[in-house]
Amino acid sequence: MADSKIVRVGLDIGTDAVKMAAISPMANKTTLVALGMKDVRGISKQELPEVIKQLAADSKISQKDVGISISGPSVIARFISMPKMDKEALKSAIKFEAEKFIPFDINDCIVDFQVMDRDKTENKLNILLVAVKKDVVLEKIKAAEAAGFSVRLVDVDGFALANSFFKNFPAIGPDKACALLNIGGTFTNLCILRNNSLYFARDVALGTSEFLASISKKLNIDRKAAHELSISAGDKTQEVTDCMKTIYASLLEEVKLSFNYYENQGGKNIDEIYISGGGAGLLGIAEVFAESFGSKPSVWKPLEFLDKSTAGVDEGLLAHESSFAIAAGLALR
Repeated sequence: MADSKIVRVGLDIGTDAVKMAAISPMANKTTLVALGMKDVRGISKQELPEVIKQLAADSKISQKDVGISISGPSVIARFISMPKMDKEALKSAIKFEAEKFIPFDINDCIVDFQVMDRDKTENKLNILLVAVKKDVVLEKIKAAEAAGFSVRLVDVDGFALANSFFKNFPAIGPDKACALLNIGGTFTNLCILRNNSLYFARDVALGTSEFLASISKKLNIDRKAAHELSISAGDKTQEVTDCMKTIYASLLEEVKLSFNYYENQGGKNIDEIYISGGGAGLLGIAEVFAESFGSKPSVWKPLEFLDKSTAGVDEGLLAHESSFAIAAGLALR
């Protein structure tokens, strides 16, 4: 493995799988050092640290500082405007402003913010405000630490997703609005990017689990068989597609609501849709989105721009490259 001093590790602890990506940000090229993924369905919280530890060992990842991320209903991200003020005054004002937008007790949350840009015309600051319930953050930190790691940063899934995308597509036009959907086991991370900035982020409480549960129930098969059919169904394609219709309809409804909100606020339509995550290969997903939005979404590869010549990564893992968007985004921070 490369010198640990210049290797950064992203640890994506999902509901269906744990993924790790080790990346070396060299001056002339960014290199993929190691990659790993393990199924954690049916694994208890007590067993999780041992699974993470084994994954690192199997992937030959020796670096002990990792970045992790959070998603789901315990994460609130809001884009707000505030009067221009100095840094210290802004820190003091943020907590009071946050209480207007956060549906939790502010004392139970970790609150952070970032100034996205300054509106000189109206003398305002456009701010990304984030609040996360403390217990959710601590639970993931404890899992990583119990596996022998030190957590160097805690991010939000959607922000890590956007970071990974920007590294792969640095030259997207300034007026182009792109939507990213990272379809995981339980949640779909949805981001909207424009002018190389994040304009919208939320988690939709739908993922591959709902698709597999529907197939399993309606066809009376186990989850493993349902997973295989959800990707390639052969002569059962129509039957499986029918099982997935209701879930697709729910996902599309949530996506449309988010797009409408952004378009009403920003006055611009979504130009392109990019899909990643374990659900990127779901049967019929391209056709379903094309029917609703007029064009097929692109399945993008978050490791595409990395030098993989020295990684020695299992080719089977690279076949699931779109599942590593969050882990790569964390490692690239």
